[in-house]
Amino acid sequence: MQLSAKLKYAVCAMLELGLQYHNQFISVTVLAEKRSIPGPFLEKLLLQLKSAGLTTSRRGPDGGYSLALPPDQIRIGDIFTAVEGPVNFTEGFELQESSEIGEFFAEIETEIRDVLNTKTLHELCCHARKINQLSTPTHPHPYSI
Repeated sequence: MQLSAKLKYAVCAMLELGLQYHNQFISVTVLAEKRSIPGPFLEKLLLQLKSAGLTTSRRGPDGGYSLALPPDQIRIGDIFTAVEGPVNFTEGFELQESSEIGEFFAEIETEIRDVLNTKTLHELCCHARKINQLSTPTHPHPYSI
């Protein structure tokens, strides 16, 4: 199972909005450049996320997109559902004779949904900040011998 490019781009966009949460609105152009996402594709994704109540937008020179909720109130599962629809591993099994397979995958589906709904955008932002801190040099001036 692979995550779609659409979902990856949506999570990247939401991460950037989360990292910039207190800086008001970010234009689609800036967001697209920062995260290397094609602009028209990003615009469609942001509209989907807006329809799900996860982003908000404003027009004008200071316009763009922002999170509609604080990052700690946005679950990764909310982003997943807004872009891909609900997690569904059992579709089609009820039509087959092997209902035990359907029940088994229903358990897996529940566990995946639980994980996606316990992880928040805030946690992802904290993780990203930690990784970025570790990847920057601790000494501002490189020195050589």
